[in-house]
Amino acid sequence: MKGLTRQTRRPRRTTLTLTALAVGALLLPLVATSPSMAAAPGPQDPAPRTRAVNPAPAVLPSLQEWQGGRGHWRLTGSSRILVSRAEAAELTETARTFAADLSALLGRTIPVASGSARPGDVVLTAHTDDPGLDTEGYRLTSAAALTIEAPTPTGVFYGTQTVQQILKADPRRARVPKGTARDWPRMGQRAQMLDVGRKFYPVSYLKSQIRLMAWQKLNTFHLHLTDWRGFRIRTEKFPELAAKESYSAADLRELQDYARRYHVEIIPEVDLPGHATPITAYDPRLRFSCPSMDKAQWPGGEQGGWTLDITKEHTRRFVHDLLEEIIPMFDSRYFHVGGDEIGYDNAKNACPELVAYQKERGFEHPGDVFVDFLNTLNRQVRSHGKTTEAWEWWNVYGQKSSIAPDKNIVIDTWVSDDPSALADQGYRVVATPEQRLYVSPGFGRKPDTYGYVDVRAVYEDYTFPTPDNVSGYKVARWSDKAEEQSPEWFDFFARRPLQVLAERAWGGPRSATVWEFFARADAIGGPSPDEPTALPKSGMRVTSVDSEETVAEKAAAANVLDDDPYTHWHTAYSPAPAAPPHEITVDTGGHHRLSGFRYLPRQDGGANGRVRDYEFSVSDNGRTWRTVATGSFADDQTEKEVTFKTTAARHIRFRALSATNDGPFTSMAELTVLQVPALPGGHRTP
Repeated sequence: MKGLTRQTRRPRRTTLTLTALAVGALLLPLVATSPSMAAAPGPQDPAPRTRAVNPAPAVLPSLQEWQGGRGHWRLTGSSRILVSRAEAAELTETARTFAADLSALLGRTIPVASGSARPGDVVLTAHTDDPGLDTEGYRLTSAAALTIEAPTPTGVFYGTQTVQQILKADPRRARVPKGTARDWPRMGQRAQMLDVGRKFYPVSYLKSQIRLMAWQKLNTFHLHLTDWRGFRIRTEKFPELAAKESYSAADLRELQDYARRYHVEIIPEVDLPGHATPITAYDPRLRFSCPSMDKAQWPGGEQGGWTLDITKEHTRRFVHDLLEEIIPMFDSRYFHVGGDEIGYDNAKNACPELVAYQKERGFEHPGDVFVDFLNTLNRQVRSHGKTTEAWEWWNVYGQKSSIAPDKNIVIDTWVSDDPSALADQGYRVVATPEQRLYVSPGFGRKPDTYGYVDVRAVYEDYTFPTPDNVSGYKVARWSDKAEEQSPEWFDFFARRPLQVLAERAWGGPRSATVWEFFARADAIGGPSPDEPTALPKSGMRVTSVDSEETVAEKAAAANVLDDDPYTHWHTAYSPAPAAPPHEITVDTGGHHRLSGFRYLPRQDGGANGRVRDYEFSVSDNGRTWRTVATGSFADDQTEKEVTFKTTAARHIRFRALSATNDGPFTSMAELTVLQVPALPGGHRTP
């Protein structure tokens, strides 16, 4: 991870969280509107009964343009996905993927066929007369049949994701409002980086991330595959190099085939010559002799063997042979060679063998040796028909070099909020601004700490500068200092930043606040067909609470329904705090098919009142209760989700039976109620 040795940092505004906020309005006013209505009737005329023009359906990311119609396209018992025979070779894989996911969502088979469209069918075509859609845009026309047209299969695929989101948000998963959407991304690369070098993630988890990214129209998955904790690629020529937890060639093939189905590109990174501890452990001859370059100040660097000694011909030959085997294992147009966190100039100048090599080669600075090595790697990558990608490093913190990386290398820039500097030098750039998009919960787990993303500021204020040569933006998820945590723990801190990136990088109209945006996201949920969605909090109210603090701090019970994770309910401080249990009851506003709830602990860094043992009950009338869930929560700040057998009810009651510190208080930032739909045709979700 870059940048932790800075002496100063800009102050950051404090307002975010990574919580599952409840749902707000499901419809958004977007850029294009429907034609004007006919003139209003006169005073003597009876008001005509007409259906309102459909507002834009809520999706994530939001639609660029929407022209509303009236009424709905509806699924029928004979609905099909249609692809013409002429386009079968081009669109069959996309159609089959859509059919499989749609069938899982609906609980019944939706076949792929060809022929003339009937009401209830979905038509896919990669031929369009719309010139403004580019390579990832699409047009969705909802009439008697649904038509998704785009210039490419990728655009068609994104149209299918929009349809699935609309259907999932529909209470019966059966309708799409009539109208026409035109939709396209603002940025070409919309990316997530995952640090699997420090922490191993199984293939099943990586596939789940790919599916989630496709759902949100993120298109690039950068895998940081090597670091001091492990070299994660198994090779035939160097079989003892890989960590016990690593990916075989078959694993990588499976992963890339899955990613191709979902139009996500996997960019592999083998970080060189720094972060090389497992490589130098495999062959100690690859190490620097000088301590200043052998060890490093970054986590893991204290062990030694951090940086490959690229002054040795043996090292350069080893790297060449290693990459010759690894580069062809990946389909991506790009191959990332790292290049970051090499010792600063004082460390370089203190290394006799490096200085001697610099002078022997006629370089002006020791840093030139590493820039030259990067350019050597670039030539090797390009010999495989790929483009090299590397981290910005040679020029940070005053490091000197008289030569520069080749201009055909794509640079991951992380230093500044504005990537213009490198773009203006002629580099193609992917922006990963450290202070905006680094998710590093091993360092920061609360507002205004390093590595904790201020999602409010990023969503509402950050401009995402995109001068010429900036390909896109990336959320970087680092595993430092938290390597033993579970994937779910890491996901809590990354979930909201990825949603924000998806919306902002696509570039459609935004919600008024980030909290309204998260409510929209929660109303849609994720791609899993069995995942419940959040019940809108706009129709809820707290009906009773046994204790709340409203004097020493504004910690009333109503805060659990305000969609603001920086407020919370806290039981009273005085005159003497009562021991648990403490309880809060809520009227959801109507009878719903309830299937679970989410408990979000306070997010201000405090742990006082964090709930351990709980009881959750439901009621039809607010008087007679039936308990549907009991259990204990882990003692951390992550959101806790509890599901139970689906039951119809209107009222809910949450009882905190004990606190994790055995104290008398209870606190809660948000209480989110989960629901499942009633599907047509008699099918019901589990």
